[in-house]
Amino acid sequence: MKLLLDTQCWLWWFAQPERLSEETIAHIADETNELWFSVASIWEMGIKVAIGKLPLPEPIDSYISTRMVQLGARSLLITTPHALRAAALPLHHRDPFDRMLIAQAQLENMTLVSADAMFRQYNNISILWAIA
Repeated sequence: MKLLLDTQCWLWWFAQPERLSEETIAHIADETNELWFSVASIWEMGIKVAIGKLPLPEPIDSYISTRMVQLGARSLLITTPHALRAAALPLHHRDPFDRMLIAQAQLENMTLVSADAMFRQYNNISILWAIA
């Protein structure tokens, strides 16, 4: 299974894993699954760090790179088809980063790991709910 971790779940994995459901932990820990982290999430984290909404224990570049290696996650780049799909999505969710994750999960046939209930309003997306 190809899992795309949303920003919140990725952060929880490292800082508050107890917030994740047992099923989610099992899927993330399962080495037969591919783990992906979107550049959109990295961009979102960078903005939040810059405005003081996301304190990290080290500079963001080293924080991201060391944890990507620890998790064995791959980076999912943003492509033109991703941007076009995100723009075409119904406006159930207005957060541009979350809209990008939805578009990427749809186009790349990935299961989106999230605790965001707004994602339930979208069709044609596989979601692994991160909280019980």
